[in-house]
Amino acid sequence: MVALDALILPSGLVWADEFAFQPATQSVLRTLDGGLVVFSGTLAQGRPITLEARIDQGWLTRDQVEALAAMASLPGQTFALDFRNQFWTVMFRHHEPPAFEAEALVYRNNPAPGDFHTGRIKLMTL
Repeated sequence: MVALDALILPSGLVWADEFAFQPATQSVLRTLDGGLVVFSGTLAQGRPITLEARIDQGWLTRDQVEALAAMASLPGQTFALDFRNQFWTVMFRHHEPPAFEAEALVYRNNPAPGDFHTGRIKLMTL
């Protein structure tokens, strides 16, 4: 199951950057005499979670797209994410616009609530 707060999303969503994140971080400074100072640590927050509805799986309905667009329009709002029984508190990554985007599979003059869309939901853990 995939849910963002009470909004149930398709189980076929792909976590596109699941293995692109490394919690280890490092900062390196050079001293005036040529020495090296290395600071290392582990990132506790800010893991990106990009969920994608692709052309071949995980399609979003128009109702879900409208709900996600409304959620993404709330600056600083946090949400509970359940991605296949992994739980996080997340917020949209507004510093990497667009934080949410969607595109209809078939464009219609009068879209119906069940029309399918592809899209990308850009979140980060807190």
